[in-house]
Amino acid sequence: MGLRRIQGVIDIRTDPESASVIYRAIKPEVMDSPSQRSSMSMELDDGRITIVISAGDSASFRAALNSSLRWVKLSMEILELMGST
Repeated sequence: MGLRRIQGVIDIRTDPESASVIYRAIKPEVMDSPSQRSSMSMELDDGRITIVISAGDSASFRAALNSSLRWVKLSMEILELMGST
């Protein structure tokens, strides 16, 4: 019996203002994922962003996970740069 679906959750906690900026920055990427092999959803609650990834195989799951983490990391780095100017 093989795996049917793989699902994971990314939980990001930061201050409410940063969470809102990150959420708005990555929402278009999450909601318009080009892959038919995986799906993602995202929620914002105060200073907490929750991204849920679901995929039919491990390669698709890993790709979606890596993409999501890169988007979050890039958004956080940009926020840091903006704060240091």
